[in-house]
Amino acid sequence: MEQLFFFNFSGRNLPDYSKKDFDTMLVMNGTILKTGFQLPFPSGPNVKAINLQNATVFAGFSDAHVHFTQTGLTRSGANLDKATRLSEVFDLINEETKTSDMALAFNFQEQSLEENRRPTLAELDKISADKFIWVARKDLHSAILNSKALEWANNFIPGLKHQNGFVSGENYNPISYKLLNEISDSLLLKGMQATEEECLSKGVVCIHALEGSTDSDREAKLAADFFKNNKLEGVVYHQSVDPNFAKKQGWAGFGGCLLVDGSFGTRTAALNEPYADSPESNGNLYLDSAAIQELLQRARTADLQLAVHSIGDRANDLVAASYAWARQKYGAQPLSDRIEHFILPSTRAIRAARESEALVCIQPVFDLFWGGKEGLYSQRLGKERAARCNPFKTMLDLGIPLAGGSDSPVTPIDPILGIHALLNHSNTEERIDLNSALSLFITEPHKFAGKNKTRGHLKTGYKADFICLSEDPFMVSPARLDSLEVTRTFINGNEVWGCHNLNRS
Repeated sequence: MEQLFFFNFSGRNLPDYSKKDFDTMLVMNGTILKTGFQLPFPSGPNVKAINLQNATVFAGFSDAHVHFTQTGLTRSGANLDKATRLSEVFDLINEETKTSDMALAFNFQEQSLEENRRPTLAELDKISADKFIWVARKDLHSAILNSKALEWANNFIPGLKHQNGFVSGENYNPISYKLLNEISDSLLLKGMQATEEECLSKGVVCIHALEGSTDSDREAKLAADFFKNNKLEGVVYHQSVDPNFAKKQGWAGFGGCLLVDGSFGTRTAALNEPYADSPESNGNLYLDSAAIQELLQRARTADLQLAVHSIGDRANDLVAASYAWARQKYGAQPLSDRIEHFILPSTRAIRAARESEALVCIQPVFDLFWGGKEGLYSQRLGKERAARCNPFKTMLDLGIPLAGGSDSPVTPIDPILGIHALLNHSNTEERIDLNSALSLFITEPHKFAGKNKTRGHLKTGYKADFICLSEDPFMVSPARLDSLEVTRTFINGNEVWGCHNLNRS
């Protein structure tokens, strides 16, 4: 017998998400039947009435860029996020060695420490020379290894190059993927369960999960199976240059963080001009135009969307030009290709991205954490280039589609924090309005995955995915938007998280 839900609430609902404000929503089998004011109350034994008590209600949030299994893995190691000096780093790693032969530590940032430097190989060996120690930088583009971990890494890259235990760039990427193979399925599953709970508590009903590598589809399979059997909706991108696995799974795209370059923090993002704090370096370019064009040809042959990681201006020039080439050669696609990050695009790259109809997935919290005159971007790039990072309003004004993501575990899965970052951009000229910011975390991610006909709106025929907020964001000053909280989360009409009820099914 069919079950019918009755939702009674009042609150602001944006024109982008529904045709008009309403106080009643009828839901059957997880789909919205009707919305309106004071709809007739249905009767019958299978009717359930849920009063949302005048909550402010929006369609559920999405996060368009999450490394799901990797985020779960970080839950199993030492978290260095709050360390302020090396002694605290060493204490946390030491505690981890007491419970595991493989001591993993995450979220390391040298600029957050009083010493403003990395641990040395000798210092890690002093903690333990017999146990494996891996200290990952927050951007996940480098790590510091002790001798035991370096010995392990040499099995895959004989004569592995490192700087006093520090491994980055082309040496880091392959061994970081190999590390995942050392982690059991059960531990990854436990981490994914914790990450799902974090998503639901932040009002996230759907994520785009970027998983695996060219050498492995294991994590992509694990994530896809998890989404089939749990509450959270997931769109999986296999991070491989080969589209065949994604095609067999019936997915719409492949790629994700297929690295065209690296990161600013590790000085591996590819730049047209040298780093301000390292004049001998222009970063790393992992793919050239021929390689990107080959990926685009494979995508067109497989009829799939391509997504690649691109951060520095040199990389963005290359990717945007390649996408424009593909648009001219193959024509418009049902689902345009994606560029992940696009942090420092030149005017030329922005123009080419628009011409190619590229979809750009941005991470607004990057600017909140690392933007500004004294932030990491300024340290690495100098103030002039740093001011050109993350040009959100410029791209929106030119009609480039944007969707918001966290790049978790690099920044937290927290759309409210992302919306706060969009309205409080360090460059005042790149701040966007609240309505646009909400759309980047509500409707746009579904468009990027080709699912905008069923999710992202509160109207007839759409899935009943919605959230309750502690306050109406339109009644809150931009400076304190990050104080908003999600109080209840619903997926397919079922409550999956609520701060008022800890014993939820």
